[in-house]
Amino acid sequence: MNEFTIDFYQNILTLLIIIISFSIVFLVGVKDKHDINKVVAIFIWHTFFSIVYFVYTLSNQADARKYYRVSLTNGFDFSPGTKFIYYITSFPTQILDASYINTALFYNFIGVLGLVFLYKSLKYSLVRLPWYWVFVLFIPSMSFWSGGLGKDAISFCATCLFLYAITTSKKTTLLAFISFVMMFMVRPHIAALMLVSYVIYFVIQSKTHLVIKALILPFIGIGVFLSIGFVQQYIGLEDASLDNVTGYIDERQVSNLGGGSSLDIASMSYPMQMFTYVFRPLPFEAHNIVSLVTAIENTAILFLFLYILLKIKFDLKIFVQGKLLWLFMYAFLTCTILAVTTANLGIATRQKWMFMPVLLYLLIFAFYQYRTNNNRVNP
Repeated sequence: MNEFTIDFYQNILTLLIIIISFSIVFLVGVKDKHDINKVVAIFIWHTFFSIVYFVYTLSNQADARKYYRVSLTNGFDFSPGTKFIYYITSFPTQILDASYINTALFYNFIGVLGLVFLYKSLKYSLVRLPWYWVFVLFIPSMSFWSGGLGKDAISFCATCLFLYAITTSKKTTLLAFISFVMMFMVRPHIAALMLVSYVIYFVIQSKTHLVIKALILPFIGIGVFLSIGFVQQYIGLEDASLDNVTGYIDERQVSNLGGGSSLDIASMSYPMQMFTYVFRPLPFEAHNIVSLVTAIENTAILFLFLYILLKIKFDLKIFVQGKLLWLFMYAFLTCTILAVTTANLGIATRQKWMFMPVLLYLLIFAFYQYRTNNNRVNP
């Protein structure tokens, strides 16, 4: 079929996808009447940016259209990476005969579900902070990149489900496992970091009895070893020796240097690489309208981070308390790996949303705790 087909069937399918998506999101996100307006706003906001992303791909280079076209052919392996996107996309395209826009709306559902999980994770803090803090859920690029057909919608949803599982849900093990599987199917190396961060938390902070730890740790170690082995094969690393890992990082640091949004990160210090990955481009570095919008947003996020850090006087002890250590290690390790291997700011702008929701949660929760403690001291 033509990817831009517009007929009665496609119009009905569009309506059904939107209605079903909204219904599921509403059921997941709304627990009391105070949630209704926020969940509805999240759905409308995210769907709007999904459509904006769809329009963007019509005149700009993007993997989304390739995923759609390839999914129309027969036979795909259920395996991690790009093949999984072909596989999962073939369901709406082959079974439902969905057009490009309707397939994009299918991925919008995955992304908006992730945003709802982020809201549910932040809800405890947000209801105790001034009303305008809710706007942290409406960061444009977060919905733009998670609303597109491709890996980013699934990895964003996996990250937010991972966050929700640890911070809010009573079904931590089940939901964390689901989030791990989702991440593993699109970005195995990030899923491996979920496991590694858990091992660090389990050894240092878990309240599990020492004997139980000693019995369980070998099984966790086997899981980490197998995951790292798969990731090693996935990224084409012959062995995990220090020389090979260093060589791989050096190679990644000079890749994708041809584009206008590329930087020589090999010459940067580690702190500068981290800052560059999270907060650049800044407004004076913008070279087109897209990068300018991104730069303005990055500046706002930078000011938000600085505001919170200055308010709490850089007291980050809460980050290593209880299960927050698991989240902090995941965000720290993921940011580190991506920051030292990504030379292209365009790639960084969309892939940083695999850890930014966790980082936002940690900072906002720390700020909420600061305000609570301060109000107790100065009622």
